[in-house]
Parts: sequence; C-alpha cells; structure tokens
Amino acid sequence: MFAKNVRMARIAAELSQERLAFECGLDRTFIGSLEQGIRNISIDNIALIAEALKIPAHELLDPKLAEQRGFDTTLVRAPRSPVRPSPTSRRRKAK
Repeated sequence: MFAKNVRMARIAAELSQERLAFECGLDRTFIGSLEQGIRNISIDNIALIAEALKIPAHELLDPKLAEQRGFDTTLVRAPRSPVRPSPTSRRRKAK
C-alpha cells in the first residue's frame, strides 16, 4: 500500500523517480525499488519522501489516499519532461 501510494503521489506531482530522489536526497534506484515493494523504508526516509511530495507522511500510509486526493489510478508513469535538444555531434569528419 505504501509503495503504491508513493508511486501514485509521485505521478500526480508529475515527478520522475530521478527528480523525486533528487528532492529527497536519496538514490533513484532506492525510489524505484521502494515503489516495487522490494525495499523496507525508515521513518526518516518516509518523512523525506512525504515532504518532497508535499503530502503528510501519515497519508502515504492510508489505503484510501487515491480516493481522497483524486489521483488517477490508471496512470503508470509521470508525463515526460520537455525534450532536451541533443548535444551537437563531436564526431570527426572523414578525410
């Protein structure tokens, strides 16, 4: 339930796992494995994630979070950021 709530709240906030991890000071792989339910989490990290998501920590543990906050439970990923222009190619020209 906690993992699912974090994922829904992150998607609703339009944050990538990488951005959420940056905001929390955690590693992106930690956020990913947390959302998959693979990791256990400390109270300190719950507080960091809740603060970054701007949701009280106790609400992340509520099974009715999606209903109460009006989250779209069908979304599986956050919207992509605007596409960054690719760096100019630095390949050498053939002589």
